Amino acid sequence: MRFVITAVLVAVSTLSLMGCGGNSSAVQSGNLTIITQPTSQAVPIGRTATFTVVAEVNPASAAAPTYQWSKNGVEIPDATAASYTIPTVTLADSGAEYQVTVSSGSDSLASSVATLTAGPRAPAIGDVRYLLWEQAGPSNNKDPIGAGIFGAGSGEASITNALGTPLSMWTYPPGCAWNYNYLVLPTSMDGQFTTYYQMDSTSQQSWQSYLGSLGPNNVVISADLEWTLQDCDSIGVAYVWVQAGGFDQKLEEVAPSNVAATIAADATNSRIITAVTYDDSVSPSQVVLISYGWQGDTSTVYESQPMFIPPGSSGVETAAQTATQTLASEGYFISACGGNYTDGWVLVGMRVQGDTVPRPLNFGSGSVTVPPDNAFWTAVAWVDNGGAPIQEQ
Repeated sequence: MRFVITAVLVAVSTLSLMGCGGNSSAVQSGNLTIITQPTSQAVPIGRTATFTVVAEVNPASAAAPTYQWSKNGVEIPDATAASYTIPTVTLADSGAEYQVTVSSGSDSLASSVATLTAGPRAPAIGDVRYLLWEQAGPSNNKDPIGAGIFGAGSGEASITNALGTPLSMWTYPPGCAWNYNYLVLPTSMDGQFTTYYQMDSTSQQSWQSYLGSLGPNNVVISADLEWTLQDCDSIGVAYVWVQAGGFDQKLEEVAPSNVAATIAADATNSRIITAVTYDDSVSPSQVVLISYGWQGDTSTVYESQPMFIPPGSSGVETAAQTATQTLASEGYFISACGGNYTDGWVLVGMRVQGDTVPRPLNFGSGSVTVPPDNAFWTAVAWVDNGGAPIQEQ
C-alpha cells in the first residue's frame, strides 16, 4: 500500500460572483422597466461583491433612471449608480440584504432583495503561499490535468505555463522518485511555472543552502528529505516561480515538540508555512519548516494549528482525513503537509486571526470541479492506493 499526502497552495487572482437568488423577470411601472434584478451572491471574505440592476425607460424621451441602494432597509449614502460594490466583504456582511429603488420622473420601482453570504476567506490576490492553483482564474479552461514522476536520476522536471501540486510524500525505492500533478494555465497566465528538483547527498551544496538560494521569486511548496531511504539518499523539492516576487524564505529545524510554538510565532509575524518534512540525518529526527513572508501583506496576523499523524501504514488514510476535516471545520486551510512512514506526518493548518468560518471539503475523484464561488477545489491529502483525494476550497 502506498499513501501519498500532499498540500496545495492556492491564491485567487480573479473571482466571478455566482448568483444564488434574485431573478431577471422584468417588472414595469409607467415608463420604467427593471429588466434584470440584483442577484444574491456567496462571496469569500476579503473579496469584492457587486450588485447590479438593469433598467430602461420607454419612450426614450422619458427622464433617465436614477438609483438609490439600501442595505437592510436603510439607504446607503452616495450609492446612486446602477451598480453597488462592497470593496471588501467581511464576516459581518453575511446575511445583509441589498435592494435598489429605480426612479424616472414620477415612476418608481423597488427591485428584488439580494442577499450577500460571506464564505471562507480567499487569499489576497498575488499571494501564492496557499491555495495556489486559483491563480489561473475562475474559468474551467485549466485542463488538461497532467501527472508525472521525477527523480530516479532525472534530477529535475519543470512544467512551463502550469501550476503543480507539491510532490508526493512517498518515494519509490529503488531509484528515488516522486509523483506530481499539474494544471496547464490559460495564456493570460503565461510565464508562471513549477519546478521539481532532486539533489543527492553527494552534492557540493547542502540542502539548506540550496533552499535558501531560490530567492524571492521562488516559493517552495513542498520538500521531502529521504537521506536514510535505501537507494535514495536525496531531497526532493517542488517550487513555483512567481514573476512579481516579493517573498522571503525562512528555514527552521525544530524538535517535533516545538513545532506548535514555532509556527505560531511565524504566524504572528505574517508568515505562512508552505512546506514541512522530517530530517532523519540527525537523531532524534527533527521537523523542517519552510515559511514565507510576502511584501504584499506584512501586517496580517495568522493563527496556526499542527496536526500529527502517527507513523506506520495502518490507519494512515483515516487519520489524514480526520485531521483535515478537523482543521477545515475550524476555518484552517492546509498550508503544508509532509512526512514519512517512519516518523509520521505533519499537517499545518493556518488561518487569518479570528477566521473560524468552516472551509468546505470534498472527498472526490480528483476531477476539477467548481464550487459555488467559482474557486477550484484542490487536493490537500491523497490516498494513492485507489482511494479518493481530500479536496479543499
